[in-house]
Amino acid sequence: MFCSNCGGKLDQEVKFCSYCGKEMSTVPKATVQETLFTASTPNPPMQQPADATPRSVSKNRKGKYILFALSGIVIGAILLAAIFFATGMLSSDVKTLEGPGFSTPEDAAKAYLTGLRDQDINAMISAFAIESYVDNYDFEASVERIQTYQMYADIFLPNTSDYTVQLNIAARRNQITRLINMQYMLYNTPEELNDGTPVTFSKDDTAAIQDFVAKFEQDTNNYIFEDLEITGTVPPEDLAEAYMDERNQQNIAKQAVTFGADADDVVNVAITFEADGQTWVFCPQLVRYDSKWYIQSSQGNLASLLNMSAYTGGIAPY
Repeated sequence: MFCSNCGGKLDQEVKFCSYCGKEMSTVPKATVQETLFTASTPNPPMQQPADATPRSVSKNRKGKYILFALSGIVIGAILLAAIFFATGMLSSDVKTLEGPGFSTPEDAAKAYLTGLRDQDINAMISAFAIESYVDNYDFEASVERIQTYQMYADIFLPNTSDYTVQLNIAARRNQITRLINMQYMLYNTPEELNDGTPVTFSKDDTAAIQDFVAKFEQDTNNYIFEDLEITGTVPPEDLAEAYMDERNQQNIAKQAVTFGADADDVVNVAITFEADGQTWVFCPQLVRYDSKWYIQSSQGNLASLLNMSAYTGGIAPY
């Protein structure tokens, strides 16, 4: 059976989903189907007593009964199909994290910025390739490209089973969320970020801890990107001449192999926007899967050429 909330495949008779924790319905599957069809089908006409005089039924009335019955069957079938699609029973490729993709790289980048403005973490994450990225990622090509294995690479397990695939998907989301979190702290709570190093206090220095927490709370109440307004795009080569160099383009092409894509399926864009009284630029790297564009990294090749720190998430004053 399948979870009606997240679509996860479960053993029969379980009470809670092992993926999302949702309580499972205790109504057997067959009973649910019977209920749908019964609720959709008109009650049959009452039978006449044996000694009653039979009444004639016009052809029009018979036609109505048949029409009602057929309508009930059709409605029931539609409801069942909707349930099967919602639970993933008619699709083995249920994607719950990444969005449907975008027609252009710029659209994907702008969707992220819109989510950033609205403080909508799900919208920001859904602009990234997650399930598609894991499905297409060439683990062997990744190790070969950098001549080493790093546990904290984009994808750190081979897709040898459903379990390792799920681990890779979860890790991919966590990496994206961590970058978004660092980006938030850099521009909203820089003192608390403390350049990524721990903020320490003297023993029993309660007052200092209280002051730190109070300032932290105050800083999180002043969101720097709440008035974000996208203004346009800039050619990557206008920001970094080295972007179009043959050697750099070859490097991007090698990355594309790792992503399971062709060289022309990986690009970098630069989106300008206004926020907090100044001009900014967002420089993500994007990848195309099945004719749809997604963010591969919020901080890609172009951002690296511009020497953006890991905390910026590809965003910097312009």
